[in-house]
Amino acid sequence: MFNNLKIEMVRARMNQGELAKAIGISYNALSNKLRGKTEFTRSEMLAIKKELGSRKPLEELFDKEEA
Repeated sequence: MFNNLKIEMVRARMNQGELAKAIGISYNALSNKLRGKTEFTRSEMLAIKKELGSRKPLEELFDKEEA
């Protein structure tokens, strides 16, 4: 899930722990969201997009479909 988001994390050279800390959530919370167990809030999505410096639209960055 969230392949585009994971690709952007690699591009930004940021791991899950660093991203979780940067947006103010726990590692486990981010892990659950990346696995689709819980939903991202809009504010989390915006914070992640900003933190990663991604130019992708939110719809593409947080697309759950497999590539």
